[in-house]
Amino acid sequence: GQLDAAVKSYEKAITLKPDYAEAHNNLGVTLKKLNQLDNAVECYEKALALKPDYAEAHNNLGNAFKELGQVEDAVMSYKKALDIKPDYAEVHNNLGNAFKELGQVEDAVMSYKKALDIKPDYAEVHNSLGNAFQDLGQVEAAVECYEKALSLISDNADTYNNLGIAYMQLDQPDAAIKCYKKALFLLPDYADAYANLGNVMDHLDRLD
Repeated sequence: GQLDAAVKSYEKAITLKPDYAEAHNNLGVTLKKLNQLDNAVECYEKALALKPDYAEAHNNLGNAFKELGQVEDAVMSYKKALDIKPDYAEVHNNLGNAFKELGQVEDAVMSYKKALDIKPDYAEVHNSLGNAFQDLGQVEAAVECYEKALSLISDNADTYNNLGIAYMQLDQPDAAIKCYKKALFLLPDYADAYANLGNVMDHLDRLD
């Protein structure tokens, strides 16, 4: 449909103007949406050969590498993007996610904090930072992050589920139940939230 039409348009632009870095980049974005990741990587690399200081293309290349499971390559691309554009909040977030995938949780925390220094109302990053704090066993800090994320975007079922898990770790089952129920109100077929709610009920039953 429309994505295929977009591919044809970008290809036409490139035929007419082969050194059109933006068209190579945009073609890559469209091919990634079509799940043609290897072709997308090729487009981003062409864009960067034409315009080495193209921060967006470095970021896009990083995202494609990450989806291909080449997480170290993704980290390198994100770092190149940040060398060019240090206040690129989205890339600090992406770099944090890549670090977390590599098990470098402290590095992830630093990246998320940099993203939030630049863009304090970045709800997705507050949630990701909460998950990183959870991994580090800093549960109170995680709760704070999830609550901040929900104050910015109040209809995120994942964040409610994460907050519920944190409350259970803090031995606050009533608060956890509220969070899981809220997650299920927002996303009625959320299997994880049902399982977590079941765990709380089971836990309370054993206490009776």
